[in-house]
Amino acid sequence: MSENESFPGLNVFEELLDDAEQEVSENKENPEKSKKQEIDELCEFIGGFEKWPVLTDDCKIEVVKYLDLWSRCKLSICSKSDYEIVNKTALKLDCIDIQDNETWHYELSKEDFDNVTIRLQFSFDFATCKTYNLIFSQLGEDVQMRRVHYYRNSKPRISTVINSCNYYEAAVRFAESWLKRSRFEVKEIRVEMSKYPTDTSQIESLPLCKNVRVGSDDINVYRWWLRRVPEDLNSLKLIRLEEDRKVFTIPTDLLELPHVMNVSSFYFYCRAAFTDEQFLRLKAQSMSFDCIYITDGCINEFLKRWINGKGIDGFRQVFLWSTRERSQIELLRGIEARPWDEAFEEEARGFCGDFERVCGRGQCFQISSRIDPYESLTLSISDDSTCIYATGKKTTYEGVTYTDYGIPR
Repeated sequence: MSENESFPGLNVFEELLDDAEQEVSENKENPEKSKKQEIDELCEFIGGFEKWPVLTDDCKIEVVKYLDLWSRCKLSICSKSDYEIVNKTALKLDCIDIQDNETWHYELSKEDFDNVTIRLQFSFDFATCKTYNLIFSQLGEDVQMRRVHYYRNSKPRISTVINSCNYYEAAVRFAESWLKRSRFEVKEIRVEMSKYPTDTSQIESLPLCKNVRVGSDDINVYRWWLRRVPEDLNSLKLIRLEEDRKVFTIPTDLLELPHVMNVSSFYFYCRAAFTDEQFLRLKAQSMSFDCIYITDGCINEFLKRWINGKGIDGFRQVFLWSTRERSQIELLRGIEARPWDEAFEEEARGFCGDFERVCGRGQCFQISSRIDPYESLTLSISDDSTCIYATGKKTTYEGVTYTDYGIPR
């Protein structure tokens, strides 16, 4: 199939009209729709929808921007001109998720099969967390695209058969067609694919994307995606697809990118070659990675900076995964630390038990801030990790000030 040929099954509105209409019919008391005030203001401005035919195209596009998917679908089949107006109007896509070879599709097959799953979530569906789920798989020389419904008593059905192409190619082209319809203004992207076709991708920039999750066993794929998203991310997750995290290391030069150094939260499911100097410059409030170079002295300095009010603003937690033996003496050198003894457990009123159930125990110490003694950290040292949590928070109730202990979210 050439690039210039139409690609069957990629018509957004025709493909998902049944989904949208079914949801509305099953939930008539709470249909997904745009904010009433916004619609009322638009109706007043344009004189009601009875004057729709006399509106200019630009005005119609402004109206369509406020319509949910179901309303857009209905409008697109009214006339050829309405269809073109709907197609011209960017969709507000909150999140797109693309993954290959998921194994949970038991309702489709009792055995695993090669597939690519695409999930789409729109801004007007954000409050309900509703997603549109499509599964691509090979059917001989053709591609089978199925939609998975999560309605009561519903069953997945064949949505479209795309002739003479590869399921991997079809899935990626379908996903990128959605991105194109949203003007590539998606807010969150999750891609976990072993062979994403970066050479033929249409994605040049995702200017509004602030949450990124990439699963790959190729460092160059990480670089490719990071070049296409803003430097001021909210969250970043880089994940190795293979189970063995120890044979895969994110190099120091990639970690120096502002996407990593300035991100608010990151999780790396693999080893990361942060140096001590890099680690102390990170701005993430929450972070997790397998460390290979971070020394006890660096962790000690991290703690001291927080104690003296020079740590990360809004710090929540850091997980340093490593089986290397840590020196308690070096970690706590020059720091007043309170071990979790019986007296502390009594004072914390059940917090220690909750912490152990959620985070594990290890050797735990409570470290208070010199700026505000009611604020404190928990340092947890175990066989496979060294973790720091902001657990003690200053609280005032009925004129009494005290420390309230809790696990960061």
